[in-house]
Amino acid sequence: MRRSVAALACCAWLGGFGCRTLPPAAGWRPLAPDDPRAAHCVAALDARADARRALRATARVRSEGPEGGAFFDQVLLAERPARLRVEVLGAMLHQRVLVLATDGERYELYRAEDQSREQGAVHPGVLEEVAGLPLTPDAAVSLLLAAPRAPDTPAESAAEDAAGALRLAWPDQTLECDSASRLQALSFHPGEREVLHARWSDWRGLPGVEFPHRLELELPESASRLSLEFRQVELDPALDPALFRLGLGTR
Repeated sequence: MRRSVAALACCAWLGGFGCRTLPPAAGWRPLAPDDPRAAHCVAALDARADARRALRATARVRSEGPEGGAFFDQVLLAERPARLRVEVLGAMLHQRVLVLATDGERYELYRAEDQSREQGAVHPGVLEEVAGLPLTPDAAVSLLLAAPRAPDTPAESAAEDAAGALRLAWPDQTLECDSASRLQALSFHPGEREVLHARWSDWRGLPGVEFPHRLELELPESASRLSLEFRQVELDPALDPALFRLGLGTR
Protein backbone atom coordinates (compact mmCIF):
# COMPACT_ATOMS: atom_id res chain seq x y z
CA MET A 1 0.00 0.00 0.00
CA ARG A 2 1.35 3.42 -0.90
CA ARG A 3 2.57 5.62 1.92
CA SER A 4 3.41 8.94 0.27
CA VAL A 5 4.53 12.00 2.17
CA ALA A 6 1.00 13.35 1.81
CA ALA A 7 -0.50 10.22 3.35
CA LEU A 8 1.93 10.37 6.24
CA ALA A 9 1.18 14.04 6.81
CA CYS A 10 -2.52 13.23 6.72
CA CYS A 11 -2.16 11.32 9.96
CA ALA A 12 0.27 13.64 11.72
CA TRP A 13 -2.51 14.79 14.01
CA LEU A 14 -2.24 13.02 15.34
CA GLY A 15 -0.32 9.94 19.39
CA GLY A 16 10.84 2.62 23.06
CA PHE A 17 12.29 1.24 25.56
CA GLY A 18 11.00 -2.23 26.21
CA CYS A 19 9.24 -3.66 29.25
CA ARG A 20 11.48 -2.10 31.84
CA THR A 21 11.63 0.97 34.03
CA LEU A 22 13.66 3.75 32.48
CA PRO A 23 16.42 5.27 34.61
CA PRO A 24 16.02 9.02 35.03
CA ALA A 25 17.77 10.93 32.25
CA ALA A 26 20.32 13.62 32.97
CA GLY A 27 18.68 16.50 34.84
CA TRP A 28 15.97 14.31 36.38
CA ARG A 29 15.99 13.08 39.99
CA PRO A 30 13.72 10.38 41.43
CA LEU A 31 10.70 11.39 43.50
CA ALA A 32 10.31 9.97 46.98
CA PRO A 33 7.81 7.07 47.03
CA ASP A 34 5.38 9.06 49.20
CA ASP A 35 5.57 12.27 47.10
CA PRO A 36 1.94 13.12 46.17
CA ARG A 37 2.81 15.04 42.99
CA ALA A 38 2.82 11.95 40.77
CA ALA A 39 -0.76 11.12 41.80
CA HIS A 40 -1.77 14.76 41.29
CA CYS A 41 -0.33 14.72 37.76
CA VAL A 42 -2.23 11.53 36.89
CA ALA A 43 -5.45 12.94 38.34
CA ALA A 44 -5.06 16.13 36.28
CA LEU A 45 -4.47 14.12 33.09
CA ASP A 46 -7.52 11.96 33.72
CA ALA A 47 -9.69 14.98 34.52
CA ARG A 48 -8.63 16.61 31.23
CA ALA A 49 -9.36 13.37 29.35
CA ASP A 50 -12.84 13.23 30.90
CA ALA A 51 -13.58 16.86 30.06
CA ARG A 52 -12.24 17.08 26.50
CA ARG A 53 -14.40 15.25 23.97
CA ALA A 54 -13.93 16.80 20.51
CA LEU A 55 -11.93 19.20 18.36
CA ARG A 56 -12.32 21.13 15.13
CA ALA A 57 -9.12 22.77 13.88
CA THR A 58 -6.93 23.87 11.02
CA ALA A 59 -3.17 23.33 11.11
CA ARG A 60 0.03 23.77 9.14
CA VAL A 61 1.94 20.47 9.10
CA ARG A 62 5.62 19.97 8.35
CA SER A 63 6.89 16.46 7.60
CA GLU A 64 10.50 15.32 7.43
CA GLY A 65 11.74 11.83 6.59
CA PRO A 66 13.78 9.66 4.22
CA GLU A 67 11.64 10.85 1.27
CA GLY A 68 12.32 14.51 2.06
CA GLY A 69 10.27 17.25 3.65
CA ALA A 70 7.04 19.05 2.87
CA PHE A 71 4.46 21.49 4.23
CA PHE A 72 0.71 20.84 4.18
CA ASP A 73 -2.37 22.61 5.48
CA GLN A 74 -4.97 20.42 7.11
CA VAL A 75 -8.54 20.47 8.35
CA LEU A 76 -8.93 18.26 11.40
CA LEU A 77 -11.94 16.81 13.18
CA ALA A 78 -11.65 14.47 16.16
CA GLU A 79 -14.18 13.08 18.60
CA ARG A 80 -13.82 10.49 21.32
CA PRO A 81 -13.53 7.63 21.38
CA ALA A 82 -12.25 7.05 17.83
CA ARG A 83 -13.85 9.34 15.25
CA LEU A 84 -11.44 11.16 12.91
CA ARG A 85 -11.54 13.22 9.74
CA VAL A 86 -8.34 14.62 8.24
CA GLU A 87 -8.22 16.64 5.03
CA VAL A 88 -4.86 17.46 3.41
CA LEU A 89 -5.14 20.65 1.37
CA GLY A 90 -3.08 21.44 -1.71
CA ALA A 91 -0.80 24.47 -1.91
CA MET A 92 -2.79 25.97 -4.80
CA LEU A 93 -6.43 26.91 -4.20
CA HIS A 94 -6.45 24.71 -1.06
CA GLN A 95 -8.08 21.85 -2.92
CA ARG A 96 -8.44 18.54 -1.08
CA VAL A 97 -5.49 16.32 -1.92
CA LEU A 98 -6.32 13.51 0.48
CA VAL A 99 -9.15 12.80 2.94
CA LEU A 100 -9.19 10.14 5.65
CA ALA A 101 -12.36 9.58 7.68
CA THR A 102 -13.33 6.99 10.24
CA ASP A 103 -16.48 6.75 12.35
CA GLY A 104 -14.81 4.27 14.69
CA GLU A 105 -16.18 1.21 12.89
CA ARG A 106 -15.20 1.77 9.24
CA TYR A 107 -12.65 3.97 7.49
CA GLU A 108 -12.58 5.63 4.06
CA LEU A 109 -9.53 7.08 2.34
CA TYR A 110 -9.72 9.29 -0.76
CA ARG A 111 -6.73 10.39 -2.89
CA ALA A 112 -7.33 13.14 -5.41
CA GLU A 113 -4.24 12.35 -7.50
CA ASP A 114 -5.85 9.25 -8.98
CA GLN A 115 -9.43 9.61 -7.70
CA SER A 116 -8.94 6.40 -5.70
CA ARG A 117 -11.01 5.44 -2.68
CA GLU A 118 -10.29 2.76 -0.11
CA GLN A 119 -12.59 1.56 2.63
CA GLY A 120 -12.76 -1.17 5.20
CA ALA A 121 -13.35 -2.16 8.78
CA VAL A 122 -11.41 -0.37 11.50
CA HIS A 123 -8.92 -2.52 13.40
CA PRO A 124 -6.01 -1.60 15.73
CA GLY A 125 -3.47 -1.37 12.90
CA VAL A 126 -5.61 0.49 10.35
CA LEU A 127 -3.78 3.83 10.63
CA GLU A 128 -0.44 2.13 10.21
CA GLU A 129 -1.71 0.33 7.10
CA VAL A 130 -3.24 3.33 5.35
CA ALA A 131 -0.88 6.09 6.47
CA GLY A 132 2.14 4.70 8.30
CA LEU A 133 1.02 5.95 11.71
CA PRO A 134 1.52 3.24 14.39
CA LEU A 135 -1.44 4.25 16.55
CA THR A 136 -4.95 3.03 17.12
CA PRO A 137 -7.66 5.55 16.16
CA ASP A 138 -8.56 6.20 19.80
CA ALA A 139 -4.90 6.91 20.66
CA ALA A 140 -4.66 9.30 17.70
CA VAL A 141 -7.76 11.16 18.93
CA SER A 142 -6.21 11.46 22.40
CA LEU A 143 -3.02 12.95 20.96
CA LEU A 144 -4.95 15.51 18.92
CA LEU A 145 -6.96 16.52 21.96
CA ALA A 146 -3.76 16.73 24.06
CA ALA A 147 -5.66 14.64 26.58
CA PRO A 148 -4.47 11.02 26.82
CA ARG A 149 -5.54 9.02 29.83
CA ALA A 150 -2.81 7.72 32.13
CA PRO A 151 -2.54 3.93 32.58
CA ASP A 152 -4.71 2.43 35.31
CA THR A 153 -1.73 1.04 37.23
CA PRO A 154 0.64 3.20 39.33
CA ALA A 155 3.74 4.47 37.55
CA GLU A 156 6.78 2.25 38.04
CA SER A 157 9.02 5.29 38.48
CA ALA A 158 8.66 9.05 38.84
CA ALA A 159 11.22 11.82 38.59
CA GLU A 160 11.38 15.63 38.57
CA ASP A 161 13.61 18.21 36.94
CA ALA A 162 14.85 21.54 38.24
CA ALA A 163 11.77 23.38 36.91
CA GLY A 164 9.34 21.08 38.72
CA ALA A 165 8.30 19.06 35.67
CA LEU A 166 7.48 15.39 36.30
CA ARG A 167 8.31 12.27 34.29
CA LEU A 168 6.19 9.17 35.02
CA ALA A 169 7.18 5.82 33.51
CA TRP A 170 5.16 2.65 32.90
CA PRO A 171 6.30 -0.50 31.03
CA ASP A 172 4.74 0.64 27.72
CA GLN A 173 4.68 4.44 27.95
CA THR A 174 6.24 7.49 29.58
CA LEU A 175 4.50 10.80 30.32
CA GLU A 176 5.88 14.22 31.19
CA CYS A 177 3.93 17.07 32.80
CA ASP A 178 5.08 20.58 33.68
CA SER A 179 4.77 22.06 37.17
CA ALA A 180 1.17 23.09 36.38
CA SER A 181 0.28 19.47 35.41
CA ARG A 182 0.02 20.41 31.71
CA LEU A 183 1.01 17.61 29.37
CA GLN A 184 4.45 18.10 27.82
CA ALA A 185 5.45 14.77 26.28
CA LEU A 186 4.42 11.17 25.78
CA SER A 187 6.35 8.16 24.46
CA PHE A 188 4.84 4.83 23.40
CA HIS A 189 7.29 1.93 23.81
CA PRO A 190 5.41 -1.41 24.00
CA GLY A 191 7.54 -4.54 24.14
CA GLU A 192 10.77 -3.93 22.30
CA ARG A 193 9.31 -1.29 19.94
CA GLU A 194 10.13 2.40 20.15
CA VAL A 195 6.93 3.49 18.45
CA LEU A 196 6.29 7.19 18.92
CA HIS A 197 7.39 10.30 20.80
CA ALA A 198 4.99 13.24 21.07
CA ARG A 199 5.59 16.70 22.52
CA TRP A 200 3.09 19.52 23.15
CA SER A 201 3.99 23.20 23.55
CA ASP A 202 2.82 26.76 22.88
CA TRP A 203 -0.07 26.60 25.35
CA ARG A 204 -2.58 29.40 24.76
CA GLY A 205 -5.82 30.44 26.32
CA LEU A 206 -9.11 29.45 24.70
CA PRO A 207 -12.55 30.15 26.21
CA GLY A 208 -12.36 28.60 29.66
CA VAL A 209 -9.30 26.42 29.00
CA GLU A 210 -5.69 26.31 27.79
CA PHE A 211 -4.69 24.29 24.74
CA PRO A 212 -1.26 23.57 23.19
CA HIS A 213 -0.99 25.01 19.69
CA ARG A 214 2.05 22.97 18.69
CA LEU A 215 2.32 19.16 18.50
CA GLU A 216 5.54 17.44 17.42
CA LEU A 217 5.72 13.74 16.59
CA GLU A 218 8.75 11.51 16.05
CA LEU A 219 8.27 8.07 14.49
CA PRO A 220 11.58 6.23 15.08
CA GLU A 221 10.74 3.15 13.00
CA SER A 222 10.20 5.21 9.84
CA ALA A 223 12.81 7.85 10.74
CA SER A 224 10.12 10.51 10.30
CA ARG A 225 9.27 13.70 12.14
CA LEU A 226 6.09 15.75 11.93
CA SER A 227 5.02 18.99 13.52
CA LEU A 228 1.58 20.61 13.65
CA GLU A 229 1.03 24.29 14.26
CA PHE A 230 -2.64 24.85 14.99
CA ARG A 231 -4.07 27.96 13.34
CA GLN A 232 -7.70 27.76 14.48
CA VAL A 233 -8.98 25.58 17.31
CA GLU A 234 -12.48 24.92 18.60
CA LEU A 235 -12.79 22.54 21.53
CA ASP A 236 -15.82 20.35 22.16
CA PRO A 237 -17.95 21.49 19.20
CA ALA A 238 -21.09 19.56 18.28
CA LEU A 239 -20.02 17.45 15.29
CA ASP A 240 -22.47 15.77 12.93
CA PRO A 241 -21.67 12.01 12.80
CA ALA A 242 -21.96 12.21 9.00
CA LEU A 243 -18.74 14.25 8.92
CA PHE A 244 -16.82 11.09 9.78
CA ARG A 245 -17.92 9.46 6.53
CA LEU A 246 -16.79 10.74 3.15
CA GLY A 247 -19.17 12.72 1.02
CA LEU A 248 -19.82 15.77 3.21
CA GLY A 249 -17.67 18.87 3.61
CA THR A 250 -16.44 20.13 6.94
CA ARG A 251 -17.45 23.73 6.53
